[in-house]
Amino acid sequence: MQLFITDFKQNWDKIIISNPEILEQTRKVLRMKIWDKFFAQKENTRYQLEISNWDKFSITGKILETILQTKDVSNKNIWIVVAMPNKWSKAELIVQKLSEIWVDEIYFRPSERSVLKDWNNKKWERLQKISQEAVEQSRWWKLPKIEFVKNIFPVLQNKKIIVFDMVDQKVIPSYDSQANIIWIVWPEWWFTQKDYENFWKNFDLISLGDTVLRMETASIVWAWSLRNSLR
Repeated sequence: MQLFITDFKQNWDKIIISNPEILEQTRKVLRMKIWDKFFAQKENTRYQLEISNWDKFSITGKILETILQTKDVSNKNIWIVVAMPNKWSKAELIVQKLSEIWVDEIYFRPSERSVLKDWNNKKWERLQKISQEAVEQSRWWKLPKIEFVKNIFPVLQNKKIIVFDMVDQKVIPSYDSQANIIWIVWPEWWFTQKDYENFWKNFDLISLGDTVLRMETASIVWAWSLRNSLR
C-alpha cells in the first residue's frame, strides 16, 4: 500500500487530507477509488486508511489501524558526508537511494575537485521532495537531514571519522562499537591533500575494493552495507 507523509486533520475515526499533490497522485497516477486503502503518516504515527469520500479539495479516509513508531531499525545512526558531484542528477540519485536505505543524515560538501561548489533553496527543496518520495516508497519513519556544508568541522566533532578513498586497506578498521561514526565518501578522482586537511588527523582510511566505483555508486553501496550491518 502507498504511504504518504503529510499534514492532515483528524476527525474522530476519519483522516482528512487536503494536500493537492496527494489528491492528484491518488486520482491520476494511482487511480485509486472509494474503499481503496493507503497509509498516511504524521510525525511518529502512521494510519492505515480506507477511502470513504473525496471531493475537489480533500480526500477522507476511515482509520483501520493506528501504528506507532516504537524503535529505529537499529540503535546506531548513519551519517554520511558526500563530496559535491559534477552533475545535479548525481546529487539527486544519491539522495534518493540513501533515503531509501534509511541514512539518518546526508551532508554534501565541496571538495577540492568538485565542479559544483554550492546550491540554492530551489535545489534543496528539490532534494527534499526526492527524499520524501523515497522514504514513502521504502516505508521508513523519518526524513533524513540533508544539508550543504562548506565548513565540515562542526559536523565532524565528537565523531569517529572513516574516509573512503583509493587505498590498499579493504576492511573496516577496528573501532569502539559505541562510537559515533561519520563516513566520508570520495569525490570524483578521489581526495587531494587539501581535502584531507579538512578531516583533522584522527581518521581511518578504507577502500571498497579493487573496482574503481563512481562516487554515487560508492555512496549507495556503502550505505546499504552499513545499514544491514547495524541491524
